[in-house]
Amino acid sequence: MDEGSEEPEPEAVPAARRRPPGSLEEEVLGVLHRSGELSPGEVRDLLPATARLSYSAVVTTLTRLHTKGVVTRRRHGRGYVYSAPGDPATLVAWRMNRLLAGQADHRRALTHFIAALSPTDEALVRDLLASAPAPAEHGEHGRGSESRRQG
Repeated sequence: MDEGSEEPEPEAVPAARRRPPGSLEEEVLGVLHRSGELSPGEVRDLLPATARLSYSAVVTTLTRLHTKGVVTRRRHGRGYVYSAPGDPATLVAWRMNRLLAGQADHRRALTHFIAALSPTDEALVRDLLASAPAPAEHGEHGRGSESRRQG
């Protein structure tokens, strides 16, 4: 065989475009925060045209967000309507926690995060930490929600 006729290895062929993990959830949450209570079809219609998602993909995403406690839903006819409680700051906090949860080394990730803060934001974080009630004990990654007393 001559060198020019070899077929590329399978890894060399570009894979189909895929969304980054969690990006669809973020888009759906953004739609809910901007628009209030919506049916899955309404959410689908308000997602960017580039998404071109099936109705079932939107329902699955909304169901997962509901299971995670990020959105609420109520019965409306034969289906549900969904809403994202809180304000845009709640969405930002959820995103930050989701990103941190994806990192094995929380100390390193938080160190880089804090180092990148403006002096004003760093002072704000210090003030918030100083005024927050001290949890009994933190788990391995310092997540207060995991260390709260059960039952």
